[in-house]
Amino acid sequence: MRRLAALLVASLAVLVVSTGTAAAHAKLESMTPADGSTQAAPPTQVVLTFNEPVGSTGAEVQVKSPKGTNVSTGEIKVIDNTVTQPVDGLVDVGRYTVDARIVSADGHPITVAASFTITHAGHPATPAAGSPPTKDSRSNVVVIVAMILVMLVVVALAVVIVRRRPAPQ
Repeated sequence: MRRLAALLVASLAVLVVSTGTAAAHAKLESMTPADGSTQAAPPTQVVLTFNEPVGSTGAEVQVKSPKGTNVSTGEIKVIDNTVTQPVDGLVDVGRYTVDARIVSADGHPITVAASFTITHAGHPATPAAGSPPTKDSRSNVVVIVAMILVMLVVVALAVVIVRRRPAPQ
């Protein structure tokens, strides 16, 4: 019985320790163009990079010109921990604001409020060559579900072992 209890405690400890990182909320690590930066040439996209993968469901990024016009164009792309929003029509000189709402892998919403300044109006910068393929990363959820299933199997085996042993007389 002591071995069974020790096995259950050890399994529970492994489960709790291994999900500690996955349960943390994603945090914004960087933005391109950088928050508060000043640029001569307007960007063709805004890229948000988080410390862990985020989901694409419900992801929204709005980039607004100094006049308040939304210059976000095309579909938002979420690849692992990177969110990319194409932009076009950045012809106004001044401060552009970025407002984003992203859902972290654990389901909690993340809000981002940032800005950058364009000093010269004109044509948008040339887009970067080659984009990586898109995919929706759900690796943390899969790992957590797998660990829960393993834990349930361990508990079921422990119950079977305890019931098979004859009671001491």
